[in-house]
This record gives sequence, C-alpha cells and structure tokens, in this order.
Amino acid sequence: MSTTHEIPFTAGTAPPRLPVPPGAVDCHHHVYDAASPVAPGGRPHADASLADHARVLARLGVDRHVLVQPSTYGLDNTLHLAALRQAGRGRARMVAVVAPDTPRAGLRAMAAEGVVGARANLVQGIPLSVDDVAPLGRTMAELGWHLQLYATPAIIAGLAPVLRALPCPVVFDHFAQLPLSDWGASPAWAVVMDLMQAGRGWMKLSSPYALDQARPEAVGELARALVAAVPERLVWGTNWPHPNATTIPDDAALLDRLAEWAPAAATRQAILVDNPARLYGFD
Repeated sequence: MSTTHEIPFTAGTAPPRLPVPPGAVDCHHHVYDAASPVAPGGRPHADASLADHARVLARLGVDRHVLVQPSTYGLDNTLHLAALRQAGRGRARMVAVVAPDTPRAGLRAMAAEGVVGARANLVQGIPLSVDDVAPLGRTMAELGWHLQLYATPAIIAGLAPVLRALPCPVVFDHFAQLPLSDWGASPAWAVVMDLMQAGRGWMKLSSPYALDQARPEAVGELARALVAAVPERLVWGTNWPHPNATTIPDDAALLDRLAEWAPAAATRQAILVDNPARLYGFD
C-alpha cells in the first residue's frame, strides 16, 4: 500500500461527520517498525508509528486506544509495550501475544503496564494454534485478562465446545469474519451469539472492508443485526494501519458508518465509550 497520504495509511483529511462522544476508544490498531525483527512466518510491514496513529485519533476526535500485537512480531511484544509506555495508561491499553506457559511474573509485569488480554491469530496459526486456545484461556483467567481471537467462521465453529468452556471472556476480531450471506445459518454465528448473550463474548466492529467487497451493503445488515441483538457486547476499532487492506480506507468514513449501523446516540455511546471502558478497564 502507498503511504503518500497526509497521514500514513489513511485516506482523506476531513473529520468524521459523526459526533464522537468524549472518551471514545479505538479498540484495535497496530504499530510497526521496519527495523524490528519479523517472527518466522510473519509479514513485514512499513513503518507505522504511534505518532502517526495519534494523528489519526486527533482527526477522528477519539481520545483513547488499544494497541494489538500483530503476528508480524510473534511473541516479541517489545515494540508494542514501548508504545504502550509512551502512550500511558490514562489513554491506552494493550493486547499482547503470549504463549500459555509464559512465566506468570512476566505476564503480571505486562498487566501492571496496561496489558489486559492476549490475542491468537488462528487464521495464520502462528505463533499460536487452535491447540493453544484452551490452555491460553486458563492463563487468561488466572490474570483476569480476555482472549482475543482472529479466526474464520470454520475455526470458530470447530472450536465451539472449547470456546463455550473457556473460563475467560472471548473477543472476536473483525466481525468474527462472519459470512455476509445468511450469516444466521452459520454455525459460527450461534457460537458467537451464545457467548455474547451470556455476557462472556465481545465483538469488534472493525475491518468491514475485508468483508464487504462484493456487496457493500451486506456488512451494514450484519452490523445492524448485531446492534439490535447485543449492543452491550460491541466495540469499534480502526484496524489502522490496515495491514490486510488492498486499498487504503478513509478512517473517518469508517467511523461514519457506525451512524448507519447504530442510529441512536446512546447506542454509539455504548459502543465507543462505555463498552470499551468495561472491557479494557478504562476509568
């Protein structure tokens, strides 16, 4: 992707039309440093700094954010922990990538800095696989963290007994990649909805462009169904710097789509402010 825009990895310069409430949270973004070692199987990415992301937040009028360790760096959380320290606990939290057997002292040290969960990229299966989900969930429960999953509907459906038995909350990335045609018939939909309706699951309304290339209106239909069913279990994120996008999106336009999905200001307040505060422990 080109980085020739005024702010790297985002199109447009105008602020969103949507009124953004104070305390809003971007619940999913990454940072990259081309000089940092790439883990085996990881995908390199051009520089995308915390300062660049701060400019995105300023344009959007969003106050707080959640750093998410990408698979690019595997189990080495150094870059994102440094960004977390730079941002400060008042404004930022982090989701790390850790192995189930990571020494607890190291995890507790991460928690003291603002790490609140761990992510498993089950699509790539590196550095963690489906076999790690159950033991990682037990580790999350020990720490009071959540488990964030990037997984296909087939993986989610295949893990249904494991996910329903996990002793920790589960956060599904990017609409859980649910199919846009007849999603209600998808076995993954049943799993995700069961967890959210039981108060044990969350979903990120992020990266819609990865779903809606063939029929742009379909992701809105899915989003509105989620908002109608479980508005208290939804959060929103930019996914900046959009590592898997084929075309750089306009982050303000992405935020404006939330007004279409959740027309009521009180619902948007929940998705942008109140729900993230509960999930990530913001004051």
